[in-house]
Amino acid sequence: MKLATFRVETPVGPFDRFGIVLLDGGSGDTIENARRGAGRVVDVNFVHAAMAADRGQANAHERAEAFCPPDLQQFAGLHGTDRDMLAEIVAWAEAHPDAKGARGETLVWSLADITLRPPIARVPVLRDFAAFEDHLENTFGKMDLSIPPAWYDQPTAFKGNSTTMFGHDATVPWPRYTKKLDYELELAAIIGKPALDVNIDEAADYIMGYTLLNDFSARDTQRGEMQVSTGPYKGKDFAWGLGPWIVTPDEMGDPADLQMAVRIDGEVWAESTPGPMQWSFPEAVSYTSQDEMLNVGEVLGSGTVNNGCGFEIDRWIKPGAVVELEADRIGVLRHHVAEPNGEPIRWQRQQ
Repeated sequence: MKLATFRVETPVGPFDRFGIVLLDGGSGDTIENARRGAGRVVDVNFVHAAMAADRGQANAHERAEAFCPPDLQQFAGLHGTDRDMLAEIVAWAEAHPDAKGARGETLVWSLADITLRPPIARVPVLRDFAAFEDHLENTFGKMDLSIPPAWYDQPTAFKGNSTTMFGHDATVPWPRYTKKLDYELELAAIIGKPALDVNIDEAADYIMGYTLLNDFSARDTQRGEMQVSTGPYKGKDFAWGLGPWIVTPDEMGDPADLQMAVRIDGEVWAESTPGPMQWSFPEAVSYTSQDEMLNVGEVLGSGTVNNGCGFEIDRWIKPGAVVELEADRIGVLRHHVAEPNGEPIRWQRQQ
């Protein structure tokens, strides 16, 4: 299943809704159909209400609001990672292709007629790990550094700005303070139910699904920040790409054998098969949950896959670029890079 947050425009303004994406074609066409927007999205809340009305149940809309809210995080707060209700909703929608909602609502939208939003609207905490040794060897080597021994001892992450999330086809800013803007091809796991002191053998059950993550980075700014050993700050906090939707674990399979790529303005800049992670997503969930609650919607990034950033291959995007990340069992996450907006502000005290 592909779980999405989508926006519809109405006469009284835009509304964001929880939906299930049904791409055209088969599993082998996922990337191309995602790129073209060839498919439909089922409005989970409205279909639930239509099902209740069809069965003669009273207060269909009130039932749907209570048991099947139109917000993905709220839905997961009620149902965790259980997908039985969602499977029933999809089956009913496919069996009633011409149906309207109990109040005349559209139940199934064409992807071409909606806007995809970040699948999680309110990310409580964003953690980005560093799971791929070959990427670290390449990037550390360029800086005449070696991988710290502690990396091999336990999962390690930094926390990013969870309020600057950009969904599919959104325009991301080019910070005025950088001349070297970079992308990062990453995977992310999304927490589907509260996790505290979770044993490694049970940790996978807490993952709602997986999506693509683009850790946009101002490399020249980041380089200076990292010398202070407090982690990145302005070098990364201006933009994170998340989406296009969340693929549930049953469809995702093993992330290690995904076929992934980066396209800049339509040109393939890099291709990657991630391979084994030093620390798997379940291990990251289990480790992080020690004496610390992980809440619904939290994002755990994998870190950059091999060949997954411009710094690694010494190629740099320019203002106006179209950046696409792709993975064969997920789809395509596309962003448009804005032009810089003026000169950097003066932030230092005058001497």
